[in-house]
Amino acid sequence: MNPSKPDNNTKPVKAISGLGDIREKISELDDQLLHLLGQRREFSRKVAKQKQFMDKPLRDQTRERELLESLVKKASQSGLDSHYVTRLFNTIIEDSIQFQQDYVQSINNPDLKNNVGKSLAVLGGKGAYSYLAAKKYFSNSDNTYLACGSFEKVLNSVQSGKVDYGVIPIENTTSGGITEVYDLLLESNLTIIGEEKYAVKHCLIGSKGSQLKNISCIAAHPEASRQCSKHLKKLVSANISLVQSTAHALELVAKQKTPTIAAIASEEAARLFGLEVLKSNITNQTENITRFLVLARSPIKVSLSVQCKTSIALSTGQKPGSLAEVLSLFRDADIPLSKLESRPIPNKPWEQMFYIDLEGNISDKNVENTLESLSRLCLFLRVLGSYPTEDISATQVSPQSLAKAKLDTLDRQNDRPAEKQPGDQSRLSQTLQKPRKSYHLTSREHKPEDTLIEVKGTKIGGDNFTVLAGPCAVESLSQIMSCAKHANETGVAILRGGCFKPRTSPYSFQGLGFEGLDFIQQAGEKYSMPIITEVMNTEDVKAIAKQADMLQIGARNMQNFSLLKAVGQINRPVMLKRGLMASLEELLNAAEYILTQGNMQVFLCERGIRTFETATRNTLDLSAVPLLKQMTHLPIIVDPSHAVGKRELVIPMAKAAKAVGAHGLMIEFHPNPEEALSDGPQALRYAQFAELMSDLYHS
Repeated sequence: MNPSKPDNNTKPVKAISGLGDIREKISELDDQLLHLLGQRREFSRKVAKQKQFMDKPLRDQTRERELLESLVKKASQSGLDSHYVTRLFNTIIEDSIQFQQDYVQSINNPDLKNNVGKSLAVLGGKGAYSYLAAKKYFSNSDNTYLACGSFEKVLNSVQSGKVDYGVIPIENTTSGGITEVYDLLLESNLTIIGEEKYAVKHCLIGSKGSQLKNISCIAAHPEASRQCSKHLKKLVSANISLVQSTAHALELVAKQKTPTIAAIASEEAARLFGLEVLKSNITNQTENITRFLVLARSPIKVSLSVQCKTSIALSTGQKPGSLAEVLSLFRDADIPLSKLESRPIPNKPWEQMFYIDLEGNISDKNVENTLESLSRLCLFLRVLGSYPTEDISATQVSPQSLAKAKLDTLDRQNDRPAEKQPGDQSRLSQTLQKPRKSYHLTSREHKPEDTLIEVKGTKIGGDNFTVLAGPCAVESLSQIMSCAKHANETGVAILRGGCFKPRTSPYSFQGLGFEGLDFIQQAGEKYSMPIITEVMNTEDVKAIAKQADMLQIGARNMQNFSLLKAVGQINRPVMLKRGLMASLEELLNAAEYILTQGNMQVFLCERGIRTFETATRNTLDLSAVPLLKQMTHLPIIVDPSHAVGKRELVIPMAKAAKAVGAHGLMIEFHPNPEEALSDGPQALRYAQFAELMSDLYHS
């Protein structure tokens, strides 16, 4: 991306004195920022114009990463928060990419978005989510909208020429694919020309002056009712009235003007109807996103410079391995698939139609050749559409750059620790004899290649070195927010924090439980970090897994076989800690319990074992790392904090763990270790942790 040059005509700042002058100064700066953003957009348009003629991709993530890392470095010199800067510029970059894509597409398809007066068919009507998604996609208030009572009417309205385009939901992150739409797409001659992903944030909507306690009837679309079932159960006095669409629910409340009737809809829909939000965010899951398709009678041309998605439908023969043959074609052509879903074929028992979304342009020679090869394997193949993708992933700044920038900031603040703890970094021999195996799925024989675990873009295993860090225990919202901010600024990949604490003494702090889980989830969302926390009881596994991205099995529960089986039945990565006196073979057998239940996303943690030595809390067995890498394909990380129990020893042992080949570290730090409610003596201070992260990534 090309940032614009500073405006030489920027007006000088006035001298300021009182509050009014300060506010005037802020307004002047805001005006200048808007002017500069406009200039930047103009440069983005010029970039798009140049790249279009060169058939080069509009997006250059290497350039974006270099830009962000340079900005983070400059931001640290100005005392600005690196998370704030990266989030701000990722938003600017995303806007720039979308602007460039729209510009290129407007040249190739001049009638699509730029002309006013288009007619659109949507499910429901004014205020319905299809209506809101259509407004967002076309960004034009002059279009006219035809409210349809069914999916079939939307498609028929487009196919008959009654309207220009149709906008229809295809899948939701909560409820999955909408099967009826798939069947209707195949029956029609329409083509997909675009997609829009709309965040569904259900609210309880009432007429002005309504109060939540007086609501006796709630009108809702059946799907909206299912997505809010948990919150609706708490409103025991209210009956649920299912209606045809969200628009119908809103119309009912608007016409009745009764303080006892409410509807489930969005905040934006409430404004459209002049209604009030009685309760916000009532969905069961916080990330509730619906993907909508934009349909037309004719396909569009997508420039090769634009990131593109192609949707196809196909059926294969009934012979064994027929689907595997299809998928191998995409693998061999290096074409990623973002969706694979099957539907029964009507009147053909046990035969399936497969719906596939692939990342590629049908005009690209590689995609074209792959589809041609595919046609020789399939009984049926149809391209449903090739269109610009809505997926614009944020470019990540490297942990090395974040760690260096944070350390530079602390140096300027004279907050860096005076002493450095040297570490004895010795490399260990890998020639020791392998133990006899009593495990299978975890063994190298079963899977010779390394397992790679990925969560929200963060990878553990392979050539990656990953740091999981945070406080031993979540103590308050402000504490975990502070830790998350520091973790994000120093290059930590995954935020850790205990909510349920297994303590040796019953009088020690046991954790905040689910309240703490709410706190760390909020912190992870704010700073865009996956979170990991410990689970202790089988009955809590599913509830914790709904909020945590990764689960931890502590050392004391390594051989809690019921718990191992329970986490083996969920689709969440699991970190398994080595028991206090467990052998490596016992550790791998414990991991085997998880894998046998179907969850293959397991990584191991060496956290020290109990020996006769009392100088440290435990004895950190670093020889376990190279040995385990011989024995198993599972990633192995090291927790020096719990191993040594003394902060002055954590840094050298962390460096030693990296030296012997660990895939990552779990480190504890705290804003004020002396006041920590759990394991304060082993928690690093912020400055110590920043120095360690810088050393780890620059050694």
